[in-house]
Amino acid sequence: MNKGWPLQLPKRKKVTDYLKIVFNLEEAQVISIFEYPFVDLKSVQDISKLINISVEKVTEICQNMAKKGVILKIGEYYGLLPILPGLFEFYFISGNDSEENLKKAAKLLHELLNDGLMDEWYNSEYPFFRLLPDSSIQEKIKLVEVNESIPVQHEILVYEDVEKYINLANRITLVNCTCRTIGAYLGDKCEKPVDVCIAVNIASEAIEACGKGKDISKEEALEIVKMAEDHGLVHTIVNASGPDAPMLICSCCTCHCTILRGLTKFNNPRAFAKSNFRPEINRELCKMCKKCVEICPMKAMWHHMPHKEDLSDNFIEIKEHLCIGCGLCAHHCPEDAIAMNKVYDDVPETTLFGIFRKIDETRVH
Repeated sequence: MNKGWPLQLPKRKKVTDYLKIVFNLEEAQVISIFEYPFVDLKSVQDISKLINISVEKVTEICQNMAKKGVILKIGEYYGLLPILPGLFEFYFISGNDSEENLKKAAKLLHELLNDGLMDEWYNSEYPFFRLLPDSSIQEKIKLVEVNESIPVQHEILVYEDVEKYINLANRITLVNCTCRTIGAYLGDKCEKPVDVCIAVNIASEAIEACGKGKDISKEEALEIVKMAEDHGLVHTIVNASGPDAPMLICSCCTCHCTILRGLTKFNNPRAFAKSNFRPEINRELCKMCKKCVEICPMKAMWHHMPHKEDLSDNFIEIKEHLCIGCGLCAHHCPEDAIAMNKVYDDVPETTLFGIFRKIDETRVH
């Protein structure tokens, strides 16, 4: 499960206990014959020969594993799921195990994440995940004159525009948020909506084997992400820019979600790549309603209270070091007083293998 994948599980008793809950002995025998996650795909005939069990029995085991979300199924082939993104999501999205096992697995994962696993995963200067700005970015970005040529660095690229990102998908499935599902198993139910995360392309095909999720159109997917934004959720994706890169669009909260909490709870700047955009407030348009202060997931917006007699220093200010460029402040501003400026030109690797190489090159430990 670890070989060739940048986000790995350490050798700890709690990890072993977690895997024993997720995989029974027959299932463990099946996954033991795969060398690499995702790319090492085998037919049931291949698996049958390697573990010396009949094709019929292997077919039954693999079908049950796919339904349970603990093995990758692509067409008629099976493969090993990495821990993240992969087993971490699919097992809880499927929910096709006993409630006792799901609760035990949720508890162990929660303990591991809070006991250093998150820092173990986010240990490279090149983050595996990146932030995908709010869907209103095209409307909120500062406009240039029509007759002015737009420099390359000011173009809104696919990894910066959720609509363009969705349009790359050839298949889209709506699924429940894994992190908020885990919270519910732990008795810590999140008030944010659960059915707002989106699997695309290979992830969508893999989810089908679980019998969960709902296939949706591109138009429906865009409506879902806008609804998530209305609830103050932040979109995150795999940190790659190529046409084959899209896998998941997670709509994350700061109270439960593994990616955002890497920064908000564990103060790890390598948890995800921030967007290339930053907000700019037009103080003449701002009516001081403070909706941006309330909605900001990073607590980067604050009210500078007035000291002058004429109240000219009564304004909303931005803590630049905390801002991640999600665009929720602009999305929720009723006065359109917040524009989003593209101030950075960070370009991700194009492929998953490019991500793996970059992560290994810049690994901190």
